[in-house]
Amino acid sequence: MSGQLRLPVSAQVREGAAIAAGDEVDVDIELDTEPREVNVPADLAAALDHEPDARRAFDRMPYSHQPRYVTVIDDAKTPETRQRRIAKTFSSLREG
Repeated sequence: MSGQLRLPVSAQVREGAAIAAGDEVDVDIELDTEPREVNVPADLAAALDHEPDARRAFDRMPYSHQPRYVTVIDDAKTPETRQRRIAKTFSSLREG
């Protein structure tokens, strides 16, 4: 930005580091080479196992997209809502 390299830092991280937006700080950046895996809930995994096309679509999805689906399902308060959200996930996977 304007010939400068900048790294965005979330409000949560800024709060934890006791810094404010716009503060200039020194940071060390390290490459994270650990594989990224999403913990797929058992009911979603079972549903995915019954639909190989949906499983392939989910598995091909970038890591950054998978948690969005899992979080929505995990945040459901009732089993009925959870099942509706799994069904919606499958609709999204079919649509691509």
